[in-house]
Amino acid sequence: MSTITVINGVPFARAINPISKTNWEGTGVEPDVKVLAADALDTAQKMAKEKLARK
Repeated sequence: MSTITVINGVPFARAINPISKTNWEGTGVEPDVKVLAADALDTAQKMAKEKLARK
């Protein structure tokens, strides 16, 4: 006879911004640099390279 173990994790806390008293669920997080989604990766890579070059 075999035994089956089932574990269920249920979150019991939420991340709340102490200033706005809200969280980002359903609204997302405001980006530091606003670009089209299609350009996001290229922009991030370019900015990272520029920052590394300044070091």
